[in-house]
Amino acid sequence: MARMLIVYFSKTGNTKAMAEAIAEGAKEAGAEVIVKTAEEARPSELVDADVIVLGSPAYFGNMAWPLKRFVDESIEVYGKLRGKHGGCFSSGGGVRDAERTVTALTWALEIHGLKVEKGIAIAGSPSGEERERLKEYGRKLAGK
Repeated sequence: MARMLIVYFSKTGNTKAMAEAIAEGAKEAGAEVIVKTAEEARPSELVDADVIVLGSPAYFGNMAWPLKRFVDESIEVYGKLRGKHGGCFSSGGGVRDAERTVTALTWALEIHGLKVEKGIAIAGSPSGEERERLKEYGRKLAGK
């Protein structure tokens, strides 16, 4: 059974809804899932996870500061995450900004040596169809 850690920041609740849908799908697939905000999570927790998933709203095409701070502080576990699996998600005012944020999140995980599954970017809050896609993403990541 995979152990998944989802770390996200959400100001309006859209990114939180995405995190919850991914977690729901992963749990359905049998994963042990821990969901934490960027303010709650500690970089040392990354070491114990098999799958690491990062989520952020799109702020000028990049991750929000609280998640960026978490990513920057993850330097303390650099070299200890190689070979793990990862995923990313973002919600923005437009899909293009969210896609750029997913790219930034992907780079952060790849620098740590993770194998990152293509992330999910949406505009606004997840619709019913997008929620199902997020749940499927969680199931897929849980199988890594």
